Amino acid sequence: MWIPIFEGLVRAMSWVSALQQTLSSGASNALPSTPRPLRAEIPGGSPLSFCDVSRPTDLFNITMVQLSQQPGPIYIDDDFFFFLYGTFQDTFTPNATIFLTLDWASHPEEYGHKPSQSRAGATYAIDFCHMSNIMQPSGGKKKSENCPPEKGWALIQSIGYVWPMYIRAPGWYNFTFDARTAEGDRIYCLTTVVCLRWEDERKNRGYYPEGPWTNCTWPR
Repeated sequence: MWIPIFEGLVRAMSWVSALQQTLSSGASNALPSTPRPLRAEIPGGSPLSFCDVSRPTDLFNITMVQLSQQPGPIYIDDDFFFFLYGTFQDTFTPNATIFLTLDWASHPEEYGHKPSQSRAGATYAIDFCHMSNIMQPSGGKKKSENCPPEKGWALIQSIGYVWPMYIRAPGWYNFTFDARTAEGDRIYCLTTVVCLRWEDERKNRGYYPEGPWTNCTWPR
């Protein structure tokens, strides 16, 4: 289980970097100059994990992710909520964006394609503040809604919907949520591969081409 202590980690890395400048250039045990990737697993029981590009320096340090429909399953045409718990390392300017990418590129062979034929999928830009209900402490036990957020602990609540206009056939789908500031700094990045089907089994029949993906089960 990954339980980050980000402020201490950042301070420690800064101190080591400064110390290394005073050491001989021939030292062979120098620490890497860039933060290491985060461990993929996130507590909370959701199928979401960190992206390969996620780093401890991301503006929102996520410690737990939950879905309103846990343990699931979530079906096509369902709406639900994401709950992201963590700490903002700093505030940022308005006009941040969530880039949502939907594809099935991780498992092209299950759709009758060779790995080299995998598609990049479609990416949609969504206003971060419009989609993120951010709750933060505001004196005592009261909480306030702030977006852009203030530095400190926060709960982000976002609504999700499996839109049948885009997802109709049962199968495995990849989703990536890459949140960026207007300046391009990463707020967070989450990704998942999940099985999506209709709750009414009659709607799951008859899709072509047939294959193992039509009998998948949530979450994968």
